[in-house]
Amino acid sequence: MINDQHYKIADKEISLLSLNFKEGEKIKDESIVEILAQSRKIIKKYFTNKLFLKTDQIPRGGKEYLNCDRAFDIFANHKVMPEYCFSCYKVQINPKNVIDLIKLFFLFDIMNFENENLRKSFIDFREDEKNYKGIIYCTTLEEAKKINYNVSKYLKVNLDEGIQSHVKRGCKEFAEKHPEFLNLEKDVMRYKKEWKKIENEFDANSQKIYKSGERKLVYGLSLKDVLIFQNWIDFAKIEGDESYKVLTEFYE
Repeated sequence: MINDQHYKIADKEISLLSLNFKEGEKIKDESIVEILAQSRKIIKKYFTNKLFLKTDQIPRGGKEYLNCDRAFDIFANHKVMPEYCFSCYKVQINPKNVIDLIKLFFLFDIMNFENENLRKSFIDFREDEKNYKGIIYCTTLEEAKKINYNVSKYLKVNLDEGIQSHVKRGCKEFAEKHPEFLNLEKDVMRYKKEWKKIENEFDANSQKIYKSGERKLVYGLSLKDVLIFQNWIDFAKIEGDESYKVLTEFYE
């Protein structure tokens, strides 16, 4: 069982660590190795057993919950999307390896967005999409295009010119049933008025409570983040991404 007091102390000490990084410069591999090594020393100081966390996503920003669970439940039962899904646009970033994914986390943590857009770094485990990813959620196509333009400059300057980003709409699962849902500017799919009745009936009959309202904005490195890095590194080792070997000091 984890000692709550030790967890809080370790979390506080890790939050005080800072990445050796200046705006306008590339985030160096050595900086990532160093901050992970420092985190590892803190963890070993307070815990004798290895800590595990069953998640692979690290969110940042986001003023409100997106209510994606409700959307997927409605879709699973009725093959329709809620109205708010039609205002969901994403800027997707595809890191080439696990080190780039960790660097993207730090980049997301310091980037300023006018609307505090939710963004997350994660591993997509869907068989046809299995890869490292970063997503920034937007509410209009114009906003997504603007953020994609700015993000592409950050990626080029701070990470790697080979890392690409692009704008997409909604979730791929919805497009498997409604291919036109992916269209951004031509033949754009609109919300069907008759779906509102389906939404209302779903809510009336559902016993599930979905998260809604304001989110707590979180920034800075935490013990939880470091444990998720460990999950990412484990994935890299299994998938043959040998870039994890640069992080050996942390991993072993």
